[in-house]
Amino acid sequence: MKIQGAAARRFLDKPDPQLGAALVFGPNRSLVADAAAAIVKATLKRAANDPFALSKLNEDEMKRDAARLADALAAQSLLGGSDARLVWARVEGSGADDAILAALADIEKGAPLAYLLVEGGDLGGTSKLAKAFEGAKRAAALVFYEESDAERAQFARDMLKGEGVTLSAEAAETLNALLPADRALMRREIEKLAAYANGAALSVADVELLVADEGEAELDQAALAALEGRAAAAMEALARIERMNGVASIKALTRRLMRLLEARLAVDEGASASDAAQRLRPPVFWKERDAFQAQLRVWSAPRLTRGLDVLWKAEIACKQAQSPQDMIAADAFAKVAALAGGR
Repeated sequence: MKIQGAAARRFLDKPDPQLGAALVFGPNRSLVADAAAAIVKATLKRAANDPFALSKLNEDEMKRDAARLADALAAQSLLGGSDARLVWARVEGSGADDAILAALADIEKGAPLAYLLVEGGDLGGTSKLAKAFEGAKRAAALVFYEESDAERAQFARDMLKGEGVTLSAEAAETLNALLPADRALMRREIEKLAAYANGAALSVADVELLVADEGEAELDQAALAALEGRAAAAMEALARIERMNGVASIKALTRRLMRLLEARLAVDEGASASDAAQRLRPPVFWKERDAFQAQLRVWSAPRLTRGLDVLWKAEIACKQAQSPQDMIAADAFAKVAALAGGR
C-alpha cells in the first residue's frame, strides 16, 4: 500500500502491526532518514539500539552477496524473545532490487521473517521497489516530498520544546527565518542553541549570532534583489556564495514567489497587504514585512505565475546530467528580476 502526507507521519508514530515491511523514500533525503529512524524506534521500542534486535545492510553488501538480506531476515527472526526484530536496508539505486523483491515476496507469503525496513533516496514512482511495495498487502511504501514552510516550522518548534529551549516571540520568528530547510542541518543548529542556552531564554541577538549562515544570507539578498527588479544586485549576491547549489537557490526563490502569490491572491480578494502577509503560515518575517508589502504592490498574480514557470523550467534544466547549475540559476534570477521590472 502507498502512504503519504499526514497518514505517513501517523504511521511513523504507530506502524501497522499487521505489516511485515516498509519502504521509505523520496527527494527529501534527511526527512526520509528521520522517517526510517522513527520506524525503527516505534517497532523495536527499547531494543532500538540492541544489535541482537537490529541488523543494518547497505546496497553494496546486498549487491555483492545476493543471499545476505535473506540470511539477515531469517537470522533475526530466529533470535526469539518478545520484542520485534528488524533488518534496516539502505539503498540509493537499484543494485539490491532483486534481493529486496525476493524478500518482499517471502513476507507476502507469510514467511516468519524479521521486519524489513528499506530506506531509499529519490527512487521515483516508476521504480520496481516503489511499485512492489505499493502493491503489497503486507508492506507499505511511504514517500516523503519537500516539506512546506509550515511543516519545517512545526518540526523546529517540536525540537525546541524537546531540547528545553525558550525563545521570545521575535526570537522564534528570527530563528524560523534563519534555519536551513534540510532537517539534519536544522537539528544541528537547534542542538547548538540548546547547548548555548543551558536553560536560559534566548533573544533575537542570540539567535542571529548562533544561527546566521553567510551563504543563506547571501541567497536571501539575491532573492530579495530579484523580487525587487535589481538584477545586478542579485547577480552580485549569488556570486558571493562560495558553494552555490543551483537547485537549492532556485527552490529558495520559488518558495518566496509561492508565498508572494498566496498573499497577492488574498489582496486581489480584498485583503490589505498587511493582513495578507500576516495570514501566511508562517507569517512574513518581521524584518521583511515592509519589503514584502512593497513587492505585493509590484507583482500581479499573472506575473508571479510567469516567474514560477521560469523557475520550474530552470530547476528541470539544473537536474539534467552535467548541467551548469550556477549559470542556469543565475539566469533564472535575472529573468525574475526582469519580470519585477515589468518586462
